[in-house]
Amino acid sequence: MISNKNIGSGAYDTTINVIGGLKDCDVIYKAIDAYFSEDDSVKDLMSDRNEFNLRTEKSRTRIERAINQTFLRFINQDHKDLIEGVFRHNASLPERRLILFWQFALNNQLFREISCRVFIKTYFSGRTTISKDDIIAYLKEFLRQNKQLDLSWSESTINTLSTKYLNFMTKLNFLEGGRKKSFCHIKMSTESLVLFLYFAQLYDNQNNNILENDILPLSFVASEDIQERLKKLSLKDLFCMNFNGIALNIELTHSYKGICDALYN
Repeated sequence: MISNKNIGSGAYDTTINVIGGLKDCDVIYKAIDAYFSEDDSVKDLMSDRNEFNLRTEKSRTRIERAINQTFLRFINQDHKDLIEGVFRHNASLPERRLILFWQFALNNQLFREISCRVFIKTYFSGRTTISKDDIIAYLKEFLRQNKQLDLSWSESTINTLSTKYLNFMTKLNFLEGGRKKSFCHIKMSTESLVLFLYFAQLYDNQNNNILENDILPLSFVASEDIQERLKKLSLKDLFCMNFNGIALNIELTHSYKGICDALYN
């Protein structure tokens, strides 16, 4: 669905718990494929054929709603064209995982903030592991500083959010291990980094300076390396770049519908 709601902000909710409870990412890929298929639908996939193997209608409704709000909500037609293009071109599995990550971050404010302020920050800190205690500490401090939101999350809710967040990141193959998760190396291919620039502009289409884009950390490229990485890519005519010593301005040269043709054909 295309939503007129500003995708950069929204209410804080616990959708992470639903998505983090899915058995794997394959079911999400199936839902996306069904959404863009002329002969299928997410409702048919989940309710009529019950391919998620859910026992109750209540569970099917809850998960269908979460998938629609998280992965099948689009700010405009350009956004929808980008997601459809990636999956129609059979992008590599690592790239598809990154697309799920960025799509979740665009559509869910809590997931985005935990990812930027805890996961990525820890990833680049030099630590090799992350635990639910890191996320619990962040959430408790967040609640303390934002009492006006009146979220009233219990200790159990905070604990579940932390666990389910790490579960989802493990299913994306960004983490591995048991109670204390170890970081996997996230390699950003040419295709992945170019696609990230399109997500970044969807998040903030008023400012071409990528250095000021709040979701830049989600590129998995260290801030001190981003200029050099993008400079090399700009030579492939996939986008235009200008750096004046302060601002690193990016101008997209392909449409959201055409970028996947340029990358994968």
